[in-house]
Amino acid sequence: MISSHRHALFAALLAAACRAGPPAPAPAPALPAPGAAPSDTTCRIAPGPASKRDTVEVALAEPIDPAHAPLARNDAERFVFAELYETLIRVDCAGRVLPGLAQSWEGSGDRWTFTLRDDARFWDGAPVTARDVVAAWRAHDSTFAQSATVLSDHTIAVRPPAAPFQPLADPALAVTKRAPGGDWPIGTGGHWVSETDAAGVLSAVPVRRGALPVLRVATLPAGRTRDALDQGSDLVITGDPTVLEYAATRPGYVDIPLDWNRTYVLLVPGHPDGLADIRRESLRDAVHLDARPAEWAGGRFWLADLEACGLPMIRDTTVSAPRRQHVVYDQADRNAADLAARLVGLGALGNRAAATGLATAAFTAALRAGGDAAYVVPIRRRVFDVCRAALELPPWSWTGTVEPLLDVRPHAVVRRGLPPLQVDWDGTPHVLPR
Repeated sequence: MISSHRHALFAALLAAACRAGPPAPAPAPALPAPGAAPSDTTCRIAPGPASKRDTVEVALAEPIDPAHAPLARNDAERFVFAELYETLIRVDCAGRVLPGLAQSWEGSGDRWTFTLRDDARFWDGAPVTARDVVAAWRAHDSTFAQSATVLSDHTIAVRPPAAPFQPLADPALAVTKRAPGGDWPIGTGGHWVSETDAAGVLSAVPVRRGALPVLRVATLPAGRTRDALDQGSDLVITGDPTVLEYAATRPGYVDIPLDWNRTYVLLVPGHPDGLADIRRESLRDAVHLDARPAEWAGGRFWLADLEACGLPMIRDTTVSAPRRQHVVYDQADRNAADLAARLVGLGALGNRAAATGLATAAFTAALRAGGDAAYVVPIRRRVFDVCRAALELPPWSWTGTVEPLLDVRPHAVVRRGLPPLQVDWDGTPHVLPR
């Protein structure tokens, strides 16, 4: 089970891991030696003796978009992408460093050297080379890719950043390549996507038969997640309190809270006068998730600590100009909708503001433009590299006003006797080999 003391451990890891500024001449941060997978159950969440299962039925409460891979935007994508894509190293829930695509590594002077697994393959059977790793990094973080040097087909050197090694486990640095048909990016993980049937059920098939079960993943609209329990799903990931209450009445299931992994924030262009005090405790009742008033280490949310990232910190010169008095949200996110309505009702942005929902594509464009009064957005709560994470948001947000509202977390409702499940540093569960 996941113990409460790990929240403090995570906070300590984050404080050490986030970039503190441009790299200064100094010895490379210590990179722990590779070790075998832990035999303890610190990060295991599947209750009861593990059983051999050919298929595991999974129900998720949010949509999955292959175009987002490998960097997930919600809990459903986070679970699926963790099965499909790998980073060089993994960091588990206790902060231990485990092999990923790299089977070994060592630090020498001002660089780390990683050796890829001999059996590392893409889903199409092609071997994974050091050049493939650098190409994948370049697609998601060109600055980081510039720190890498290909030494051989299986060996890559990386100049350590100012932070320790944990950023290498960030999903943004998962190794992928483009698929010929432009669908799911081709990964190196233990599963690959074989099909999505007419009912929208995704089949993730193990690359090596027998080592892992087939995952049949159904994505359900809000309000129907409870039906998955009646239909016999083995694993349901949701934060809906009504579903969790119902799960407590179902024999054979265990409700396991995962870690707080997202924060709903109010992003406001510029620094407007008159932003009312937000009573965060009152917002908890507005959402259909396990939520708490936002908390952050050191008294500052990570998005407020970007000065040393070298980003173009240009002040918003249009803040004094009239803006559309809309508090905008993605209408596909009912929790963002309810938060926006509550904030408007509380008068947080004045008496003339109105909550406005947009279709996902239109919301993305509006958020990028920053022409409205404010935006309600869920973002990652826990990051190892604040500078890379900031690139997931519009540039105007780097100098805008950030008001963290609520932390939210999913729960794993698990049928007893499943194959082993383990939780990584960001609270993502994934299936272990039998």
